[in-house]
Amino acid sequence: MELLYVPFDDLTGADHGTLRVEGGVAILPPDHRLADHSEVPLAVLAHETLPRWNGVRGSEVPGIEPVAGSGPEVADGAELTHMVPMRRTIAVPPRSPARPQHPGLVHVPVADAPRSALGLAWGQEDRRRLVADFVVSAADAAHSALRTAVPSASRRGERAPSP
Repeated sequence: MELLYVPFDDLTGADHGTLRVEGGVAILPPDHRLADHSEVPLAVLAHETLPRWNGVRGSEVPGIEPVAGSGPEVADGAELTHMVPMRRTIAVPPRSPARPQHPGLVHVPVADAPRSALGLAWGQEDRRRLVADFVVSAADAAHSALRTAVPSASRRGERAPSP
């Protein structure tokens, strides 16, 4: 079993279920020109330096295609987290892997970012009852967490995460 992000991860050969669908956030250094915005449109980020993922052609954001070689090549999220404060790049991941927020970085919702799905994947041939029960429990927990997150976010005056 794996937690995967669609469209970023390959689901070939796997059955899968969606746990949640979410938008993206721009991860910026605190002194970045967009850091004080409540949200930004995707078009504004097309002019930013975006990372190139090791072994992936194009940008990390579907819909933004930077000039080839415009950003540093990164191997994983930990490396990326160190490059943003050094102002070598910004990041636009789905909301959930951007949490918890790294100290010294700012998260700004991207209003029209393509939606991504957090999914649970398992082998197509795996029909064990234990796997099925786990998938159902994970989906129930994800939906329950979403229902409880909405009222608490509203009380604090924040926007609730998009389902």
